[in-house]
Amino acid sequence: MHCPNYPTCQLVHIQGFVESDDLREDYILKYCTDIHGFWASCKRFNTHRMLHFCPDFVLPDTPLTVDEIMDRFDDEINQGTTKEPKMT
Repeated sequence: MHCPNYPTCQLVHIQGFVESDDLREDYILKYCTDIHGFWASCKRFNTHRMLHFCPDFVLPDTPLTVDEIMDRFDDEINQGTTKEPKMT
């Protein structure tokens, strides 16, 4: 059985999403298509299950907790939207 997120996971469907093609293939074999359900330990799967989305920086073996992933995502969003104070 494939991971339930297999049909929409960017790691699976976007070439270059993972820098190394060999690493990408290892992830797909170990997490995405594993018949023993190892995908249940995939951080992308668990993040998507908890947050209903998964940031691009999350890989299957990311050591961050879902809370830490959300904090990092929020930080990245806030950095992109905060403006530098004007010097007067």
